[in-house]
Amino acid sequence: MPDQNVEIRYVGPAGWGLVAKKPLKPGDEAIKIPESLLITSEKVLAESKFAAVMKEKKLPEYWQLAMFLVENYAMTEEDPENCKYAPYIKSLPDETGNVLEWTGREISDLLKGSPMERLAYQMISDVKEAVQFILKSVKGHPNAYYMSEARLRWAFSLLFSRVVRLTSRDRQLALIPWADMLNHKPDVQTYIDWDEKEQSVVFRPDRQYREGEEVFVSYGPRSSGDLLLTYGFVPSTASNPETEKVDLRFVLDGYDPYAGPKKQALKKYGLDSSWTFPLQLNRFPIGLVEYACFLAFRPKSDGEVEFYAKQLFGPAAQRVIPAEIDTIGRDLIQQECFNALSRYRGSVETDRLMLEEFEVIAQESIMSQDKRAAAAAAVRLRERAILRKTRDAIFRKGSGNFIQKLLRRIPTADLFS
Repeated sequence: MPDQNVEIRYVGPAGWGLVAKKPLKPGDEAIKIPESLLITSEKVLAESKFAAVMKEKKLPEYWQLAMFLVENYAMTEEDPENCKYAPYIKSLPDETGNVLEWTGREISDLLKGSPMERLAYQMISDVKEAVQFILKSVKGHPNAYYMSEARLRWAFSLLFSRVVRLTSRDRQLALIPWADMLNHKPDVQTYIDWDEKEQSVVFRPDRQYREGEEVFVSYGPRSSGDLLLTYGFVPSTASNPETEKVDLRFVLDGYDPYAGPKKQALKKYGLDSSWTFPLQLNRFPIGLVEYACFLAFRPKSDGEVEFYAKQLFGPAAQRVIPAEIDTIGRDLIQQECFNALSRYRGSVETDRLMLEEFEVIAQESIMSQDKRAAAAAAVRLRERAILRKTRDAIFRKGSGNFIQKLLRRIPTADLFS
């Protein structure tokens, strides 16, 4: 490993992180990891004892990387002196706190009503399917004993929190030893990426760091719910308002006498009879009001269905929301916000008290490993805040800017109430 301008240190609740060994300015080279140290699909297929199985079964990159982690974990236990990845394997945590480590009871209790509940079950189901397929695929292999259900789940859990897509290298998946110790901060704007000139993965900070100060990276514009399920932590509310979101799903009423023609019209414009919109604190998603208006209005003929579909979903420069259906569309949005809010577990006050009890409101991050209930409460509070703001703002004049104006006055307005 080349000498770096950062070093590993214990940084508190987040565990291990990277801190500056000397003062760093924006654009300085903080980390430089040569290609030889990257763990990619190409390297796995060149070095793994299971490469033939991976090729024969055409396993996805993600699965290959999971198998390679498990393989090297087993080799590290058997003969660490002859496993070149042993130092990296030994540095990996046993737990990440992400959703793969949650019980079904925890998911149903802590995420009840949140769109994250459905996503959590889907993530677990996808990994379970992958694990079963891998175990079946390696049967009869001389090293099949390396693979176990528990160890593969551990590997997938680590991949959720550590694998990186290298944008400048055709979005290649990679594990990047050392660099994957960088912790996330929502207001950081720089990412780990491939530098073609340096033939290395390089990270350059977007701000100054003093010697001994922790250096942060961006994991991307992710909501608190996404960070909790994938990485096992929730950032402080004040630092993450622009990326918070909650999905609101609309479904065409099957009892609508014109449900068939409406479905065909939606299909014509590239839409389905159910659609999910990501609501955010400071804006309404594009197409939300138009879609709601189309679902809510009651046509009198097939021709009327096509007329309004063209008005709402036709060429961008010609789109308009007719005044006669605008109100009923906004009524539907407001009602769906009410419905979504009613599905959440407990009350806002209960969640607020939980955060106060755990004394986490002022913390940089809430870690799932030791404060899972508090982390989930923070997600619920932030999602409900967005739903309430959308519900209350949908009929305001200039409603698209209402929340943004509120946040300019009070940056953390209403996020914990």
